[in-house]
Amino acid sequence: MTRFDRPFTVPDRTPLFKALPRHYVGYRKLSVFCEASPEGIRKALPADLDYVSNQIEVFVMDCPEVHDMDNRAMGPRAYLEGGVVVQAAFGGVTGGHVLYEYVTTDDSMAGGREVWGYPKKLGAVTYDEAADGSITASVSRLGHSLIKLNYRPGETFFEKPSLHPRLQVKRIPRADGEGFDVDQIILNELTGAKVFSHSRGAGSVLLGGRNEMDPLMELGVTRVIGAEHVVAEFNLGYGRVFHDKLKA
Repeated sequence: MTRFDRPFTVPDRTPLFKALPRHYVGYRKLSVFCEASPEGIRKALPADLDYVSNQIEVFVMDCPEVHDMDNRAMGPRAYLEGGVVVQAAFGGVTGGHVLYEYVTTDDSMAGGREVWGYPKKLGAVTYDEAADGSITASVSRLGHSLIKLNYRPGETFFEKPSLHPRLQVKRIPRADGEGFDVDQIILNELTGAKVFSHSRGAGSVLLGGRNEMDPLMELGVTRVIGAEHVVAEFNLGYGRVFHDKLKA
């Protein structure tokens, strides 16, 4: 049974996205962990969140099978996404903030923004694995290259930054332009994670964009810490309203 007695979102007849939870089966994720410019991170980080460190994750993920657990008649869907995660803190909790995020379908974009406050935009995402285990991946939007990743597996060790739980800013302006209907800090954690394969190796990253839109290059990557490739599954459920600025 769902907790909603009316359509989860609009339009009523066929809502763009369904109620949670969702089950991600066999997703494939390439992550390159880097050191970046503290000034660049601070410039992009929402004012409500505190800067923690200059360590970031740049990722591209292929999601071939996503199930709406309460609405299986729709069948599984697929999409790709990529983005940047930085360390951040709020209210005594330190975790990760998804600073930039790009997806290939409208339902994954709208659901991510409207439920948890993820800053998702539609973009073009590629993810290609070769027989030798190497991977190339990219993100572009409006004709501009934003992310280029390369990966080659190999024996290596490095310490990853702690990027969970997620701390996101969910902000929705009022229709009359007089302030906001929603202005919250959302805390979100994944559950039911199961890893099928995991490898580490060497990676490279190139961030692009432009000053007027999606200026990822301002993050100023200075050093690659290491890279990893994961094949896994997880459940995506509701988050928690950690702080409501309109009720403070």
